[in-house]
Amino acid sequence: MTAAAPQAAGHPAVASLWVGEKLRWLDKLALASFVHRGHAVTLFHTAARAPAVPDGVQTRPAAEVFDPAALTGFAPAQTADLFRLHLMRDTDLIWVDTDALCLHPLQVQPGGWLVGHEDGNMINNAVLRMPKSSAALAALIAVATDPSQVPDWLPAEHRAEVMAAVPSERLAIACMLVPNLMGPRGLTAMLTKHGEDAHALPMRVLNPLPWSMGDAWFNPHGGVTGWFGPDTMVAHLYASRLRKIHLRGRPRPHSFLADFAAEIGFSFAGA
Repeated sequence: MTAAAPQAAGHPAVASLWVGEKLRWLDKLALASFVHRGHAVTLFHTAARAPAVPDGVQTRPAAEVFDPAALTGFAPAQTADLFRLHLMRDTDLIWVDTDALCLHPLQVQPGGWLVGHEDGNMINNAVLRMPKSSAALAALIAVATDPSQVPDWLPAEHRAEVMAAVPSERLAIACMLVPNLMGPRGLTAMLTKHGEDAHALPMRVLNPLPWSMGDAWFNPHGGVTGWFGPDTMVAHLYASRLRKIHLRGRPRPHSFLADFAAEIGFSFAGA
């Protein structure tokens, strides 16, 4: 499949996946931010009916790239980890998580790469573009398409339990035990193994704030922008790590998120 959405204002097209029916306000804000910066945005969806999305976002069935119905035993985040690998191989789209805010238009790096470090020296996949010729991508796809695989990077303490499982369930069980197995952990392992980790950008570019400091996004007294640099393109919020109370309400006035929403013309009303 080729990239479906045309590029807007010369910026590369981006895409994400939604597993479920209804987007949260945070997801809508993130998608709207890429539209605002001039990217063509496609949201692939698993439900029969597309979710309501911000103006300017296209929706497409996930099965056009990879049908998640073929997966059993995987949580939504892990389904997305696998889906984006197929997106890398079969399209020219950049993957963006729905908790990644676009601060400046994305710029693909030399060789067709866009990926970055996060706190703790892991390489994160919240924003991801890998060239189709990537050896790391080929290795990850080989695991993702074989449910009997036990990845080399699975921690030793889990190997016996996974190997004892029915072969067709091994990968799903491994991902249940180590939720980021086919995400940042696998990406880091394979990029390093194949000498492609040098393509990962510094933490400040795509994942500037450590997830443990997520309260700062909602703090009306600041605490976020000191983590940014002149080359920061994305603010990755790590939504699964945010306290639920933050997502139940709306950001306080003058917090980073409230100010960001105002900057891009996003309204929380009805979101």
